Parts: sequence; structure tokens; C-alpha cells
Amino acid sequence: MFPIDAELSHVAVVLLLSVLSGIGAFLHGRREGRLTGSSFKGLLLDFMTEIIIAVIAGLIAFYIGQIRQLDKPLIYLSVLLASNNGQEMISTIKRLNMDTIVQVISKILTKKGTEK
Repeated sequence: MFPIDAELSHVAVVLLLSVLSGIGAFLHGRREGRLTGSSFKGLLLDFMTEIIIAVIAGLIAFYIGQIRQLDKPLIYLSVLLASNNGQEMISTIKRLNMDTIVQVISKILTKKGTEK
């Protein structure tokens, strides 16, 4: 029916890899005892959290790879690495963003202080 765009097929692969990594992270977390939900609702919440974090981290890695014009195999490798360590990657990005924001604010405040 609809022609599948090449970009869309790459995003589909990224989503599949990210979901698989999220499932792996969930199972690994259960085995380690990091995820200890005992009820069905708790398990479902832990599972969905791991999947969503893995997908977000995978998409971030995909778009960074696209911006840097990496080859597709390298992009897929970075997606696997990022989505498998999703929480750590997102925490790192938050920290980097906060550092950048603090630097910009201090430059603005320093600039205003010297204009007086």
C-alpha cells in the first residue's frame, strides 16, 4: 500500500533494538534484585519503565548518529549500547545539559555585571 521510506525502516530497527534491550534490562534487573516489584502492577510498572527508558535512550543515540553522519552499523551499535544502559545515558545527558545551562547563565550574569 504505502511505500516504506528508508528512514522509517531505520527508525523501526532502532525501536526494535531498543525494546529488546529494554526487555533485557528488565530481566537483568529482576535477576540482580534491582527490580523487586512483587505484584503484577509493580512488575508491569518496572517493565514499562525499562522499555520506555531504553526506547528514549535508543532514539537519542540514533539521532546523534544521524547528526554525526555515522554508518548505519555504528548507529545500531550505539543504539544497543545506549538502550541497554538507558538510565545511565539519560542521567549523563541531564548532567551535561545542566552543566551547559549553568555555564550559559553564569556567562549572562557575568556579562551583565561587567556592563554596569
